[in-house]
Amino acid sequence: MALNIKKLCVGAESVSDLYYRQDYIRSRHNETIHITRMFPKRFDEILKGGSIYWVIKGRLCVRQEILKINRFLDTEGTKRCRIDLNKNLFLTVPFKERPFQGWRYLEEKNSPADTKNFDINETDDDQEIISELHSLGLV
Repeated sequence: MALNIKKLCVGAESVSDLYYRQDYIRSRHNETIHITRMFPKRFDEILKGGSIYWVIKGRLCVRQEILKINRFLDTEGTKRCRIDLNKNLFLTVPFKERPFQGWRYLEEKNSPADTKNFDINETDDDQEIISELHSLGLV
């Protein structure tokens, strides 16, 4: 069974914002990557099909497949973790999340279901409606 990670997307206002941030990184590195400080101890479970679930504005609402996880030293000699991601974003059933630092493990059984592939050319209006209905217990 795959293990997932949930992580705050600090400063992002929407899924579109996450997309544009990652598009900028892809333009510089030709890959979709995320750099973090801590290396997950359970990385072998994550690499069995795990994903990163992004929390944007207090809602866990989008997921990306994790392809690789590697340790490296940055230019100042500090240990870092590089997470290579599939560039495709998948919108999920949104869940409210309390603030936390770093990242947390997310068991597959507790992970929200995908609703659709993210398309930058579509509006986020339907995701807002789904989020509101979910908070009311109707979805």
